[in-house]
Amino acid sequence: MWQVTQELHALDARRRWLVQRHGELLAALRGRRDSPAEVQGMPVVVPAGDGATSGSAREVSAPSARTALLIVGGVLVVVAALVFTVVSWGRLGIGGRAAVLLAVTACALALPRPLRRRQLTATAEASAAVGLALVLLDAYAAREAGLGGLDRVGTAGYWAVLTALMAVAAPVYGWWQRLRLPLPIGILMARLPGLLGTTALGGGAEDYATAMIATAAVDFAALYALTARNATGPAGVRDRLGGERAATALVTGVRAVGGAWALLGGAIAVAHAVSVSSPTEVVPAWAPLGLVALLGMALCRGFRTLPFVLRSGSEGVAVVALVVAVGAGLRCVAPSGWAVAGYAAPAALIAVWAAVCCARRGRWEKPAKGGSFTPPPEAAAAVGELIAASTMLLLTGVVVLPELVHALAQPVVPGMALWLDGHPPQWSWQLAAAPLAVLWLAVSVLATTAVLRARTVGVGVGVGDRHSDQLANALRNAAALAAVPALLLLPVALGLPYGWVLAAAAVASVALTIALTTVVVRRSPGAALVPRLAVLAATDALALLWSSADRVAVLVAWGAFAASAAVLAHVLSASAARPAERATARVAGALAVLALGVEAVASGITAGLTWHVIAFVVLAVAAVAACAAAVWQRIPGREQVSTAVEGAGYVLAVIAIALTAARPGALSLALAVAGVAGLAIALRPDRRRAALVGTALLIASSWVRLALADVTSPEAYTLPVTAVALIIGHRRRASTPGTGSWAAYGAGLSATMLPSLVAMWSDGNWVRPLLLGTAALLATVVGVRTRLQAPLVVGSGVLVLVGAHELAPTVVQVLGLLPRWVPLAAAGLLLLLLGATYEKRIDEARRLRDTVRTMG
Repeated sequence: MWQVTQELHALDARRRWLVQRHGELLAALRGRRDSPAEVQGMPVVVPAGDGATSGSAREVSAPSARTALLIVGGVLVVVAALVFTVVSWGRLGIGGRAAVLLAVTACALALPRPLRRRQLTATAEASAAVGLALVLLDAYAAREAGLGGLDRVGTAGYWAVLTALMAVAAPVYGWWQRLRLPLPIGILMARLPGLLGTTALGGGAEDYATAMIATAAVDFAALYALTARNATGPAGVRDRLGGERAATALVTGVRAVGGAWALLGGAIAVAHAVSVSSPTEVVPAWAPLGLVALLGMALCRGFRTLPFVLRSGSEGVAVVALVVAVGAGLRCVAPSGWAVAGYAAPAALIAVWAAVCCARRGRWEKPAKGGSFTPPPEAAAAVGELIAASTMLLLTGVVVLPELVHALAQPVVPGMALWLDGHPPQWSWQLAAAPLAVLWLAVSVLATTAVLRARTVGVGVGVGDRHSDQLANALRNAAALAAVPALLLLPVALGLPYGWVLAAAAVASVALTIALTTVVVRRSPGAALVPRLAVLAATDALALLWSSADRVAVLVAWGAFAASAAVLAHVLSASAARPAERATARVAGALAVLALGVEAVASGITAGLTWHVIAFVVLAVAAVAACAAAVWQRIPGREQVSTAVEGAGYVLAVIAIALTAARPGALSLALAVAGVAGLAIALRPDRRRAALVGTALLIASSWVRLALADVTSPEAYTLPVTAVALIIGHRRRASTPGTGSWAAYGAGLSATMLPSLVAMWSDGNWVRPLLLGTAALLATVVGVRTRLQAPLVVGSGVLVLVGAHELAPTVVQVLGLLPRWVPLAAAGLLLLLLGATYEKRIDEARRLRDTVRTMG
């Protein structure tokens, strides 16, 4: 049995080794198959004994080295021919040089066929590239020699015809010689005839754009003709291009070059159309824009093999061109100031149409659970139209945004002058109708898209999902938020007085507050709370912002806002409220308190009170907030709202104290009031630590009073702190066993002794050293009796320094009578004595250290 088991283990080990070896050999074979040498028909030979070392030493493969040599050689040949043609060589004239170049060109173009027969494909490609480059030099030499009157032809026109012929002849030559390189050369040469022909005819920006877009259209038409039967062309095409990979690379390259050329031409056309201002200039600008639109639509609908994103992008480019064309035409006939609206209107119409198409063609339908969904082919056009039109509408909104922002914030400047100087300047609230119209178009598009999206989800495959559609919700929320300024700015655009505009904002705010409160109280199913709150917040923000230009309006607006926020906090903080509602209730409670603070400041300024008097009004609001928080704390479910209200009250208290900074007497009183309020808050069982803050405020108040009385003695400032700190430390040590003496008494003892010690060195009187020494002696005795470390260390240390202070004059006097070398000698002898007795006294020092550490 044991022998059989051993054999089985050996067989398993052998099998694992064979499997590993099989994988290594398979990987090596795949590497040989995929190596460039194998592709070219040259087997990879690794010398025996060389192994991986030989392979790792070769950083450049043989095909790469060959390609580099061919490229460099071809470039050098072309450069030499260029120098030969342009500069001259020997005594040959331009005609002789042209003849020599023609012969060399014929040889270069004839060499690829025999080279291919000898399997020198790369060399044949290089020879063909050199020959095509020499053709251009031949053309230059022929024109310079005046052959056939070519020197009388315009430069741009001559080269336009020549590059057009090269763009056609190079691919034909490559097709005939079964070469790859001439076809990309022809594609690149095709970029030039249109531009050169436009230059020859003296065209403008729209003509250059038309030429570029037409060139791109020809590219895509040729590509469509080549790939009509297959995604990468018929079998014969693939064979002549060098295989599937080469055909795919060519198709991708043509798409990239043609797309880039079309986009560049479209950008030029758009820039030109936006800059024109007269009807006679608009009509020529429509030609490139229309060509871009047709090309984009053709690519989206004709090239079904393109990815969905590229097809949508092509349709989007067409929509942009169409919107710009219509907008440029409308701008020339529209009244002054409505130019942006001329672009926004067609963009909005197209966006709505695209949203309807997306809904009809199933692009927005959600897949069933566990399934997949492929949109129909027409959905690419609808998506591209929707994205492009929405982007154009957004751009028009960005253009009018400065005017809208200026209108929204226009009452702020006179409001600041009113509240700071008391003399508001004359101002008028105006807004042009065009920016508001653009904003209303954006709102309409967002609302329509949200409705269509929601209906599609309701009837689509995704019925029954627990989660709501996030896109529909986002669109609906964005439409609601954008509708707030669009609606509230409408009276401004109509030219109504300031009071009417402010009244409209106030009515909207009150109506939204009532509606939201009703929804929360009735617990309406399916009611979205967050967007309603966002709309209410935006409306309230505008109403409060606009009220700043009138004092009565400020008092009414902020008072109403405080009341509505308090009501919302009370309603939303019910025990059955959801977490989101409770969070909103906390924010509403805090905002109600802060609004009351603003109301207090505004009332004080309106009544003509000074800032330090207004501070006490704000402090009273903070005290009321603390009382309200204590009351709400007792109501179940409203503890968190109570905390928010209390925190807002603390903020108002800090602001009130800051308002009295310029008046020390008022500052002392404010600190005292705040300190008493802190001690009152500490009566709550959950706010015991407020006593520390209250005590600190009372001490700060006493400090301000002492400073006003010109008291400079540090003990007057530090003794109250010491007393409070020692009492708190004693209570902490009594209530919390294990509290060290440093944590309990260290701060209290240091608060007085250290400042007094510093003041003692500059005080020539004997009273402070006597009192400080007595206090230090008392602390030392208490530390020894109670075996506490903090009083012992602090008291003894201060006592030693007091003694040193008293002995310092005598020491200085004695040192003045002695020679200067005596102190140095004494110090040296002392160090020697200490060194000699260190080992003897070390045990005693350790025992003393342990004794001190054992103290509390």
